[in-house]
Amino acid sequence: MNDEEGVIKYSLKYKNTGEISLKECNKIESVRSRLFALGLIGAYSNGIGYGNISLKTKTKSSFVITATQTGELEKLSSKCYSLVEKVDFKKFKTYAKGPSKPSSEAITHACIYSLNKDIKAVIHVHNEKIWDYMLKNNYLSTNDTPYGTLEMVEDIKNIYKNIDPFLHNAFVMKGHFEGVVTFGETLKDAEKTLYQIIQKMIN
Repeated sequence: MNDEEGVIKYSLKYKNTGEISLKECNKIESVRSRLFALGLIGAYSNGIGYGNISLKTKTKSSFVITATQTGELEKLSSKCYSLVEKVDFKKFKTYAKGPSKPSSEAITHACIYSLNKDIKAVIHVHNEKIWDYMLKNNYLSTNDTPYGTLEMVEDIKNIYKNIDPFLHNAFVMKGHFEGVVTFGETLKDAEKTLYQIIQKMIN
């Protein structure tokens, strides 16, 4: 874990607005509470948080995501969420609004949603054992590239270029120590995939 963890690297156009009173916040919170209890979302000893979750809204390109640097918080209120309205990959710019700025991984979440219109939820957690297990057992992996960068976006698009994302809805971020991502049509699907990986690892 380095000093750049948790830093937003993309260009962000952000509008500070009131609380996001969307049902997506409550859905995310129910999953996040379990992952926090397992230590898959949290904060390092230096206070830098890790782990984030997002869920698509009914609007075509928008999604609700946990705000930047909220990993250390056991519970999140609606003030700790952000609405990403759209992402311009060519300009590497994210447009968001809400009471807080979006996670530094928002660009990664947006890239995953762009793979297939039926992907509705993304979970990103940190755990060295799971990360190491996935790397050693031939799970899909990005290259040794930093999180939240254009290179990471290109990596994700490349590994899924000829692969059905729903048949391989998990990958490990080789260049982002401990970083693991799962996704699915629902948060339940994404969470289930993560638990299945953990179950295989401990058996």
